[in-house]
Amino acid sequence: LAWASVTALLLYVGCYQVSFGPIAWLIVGEVFPMEVRSAAVGCATITNFGSNFLVSLALPIVQETLGLGKTYLLFAGLAVAAIGSIAFTLPETKGKTLEEITEEFRK
Repeated sequence: LAWASVTALLLYVGCYQVSFGPIAWLIVGEVFPMEVRSAAVGCATITNFGSNFLVSLALPIVQETLGLGKTYLLFAGLAVAAIGSIAFTLPETKGKTLEEITEEFRK
């Protein structure tokens, strides 16, 4: 059973790293003009790690309040909402120049 848990954890981390994981970093690297890119990456980094920290603080409280099953469903719902947000709010940037991407975000 311990090996199954470790395998599931590694599978989760591996899948996360090729799906949700890089999205925030890709967006920041592609959509901000060079003159503000370093500041934008800094803001994105602190927001990312700050959000992770807040979730880690809140998780025990949420688990105690809702129970493990409902906590899992809450996070599953948030993941579905994230997929929807990504699918409907982010433009395709493949093959576009930085200027074209910037113009698309100005619309």
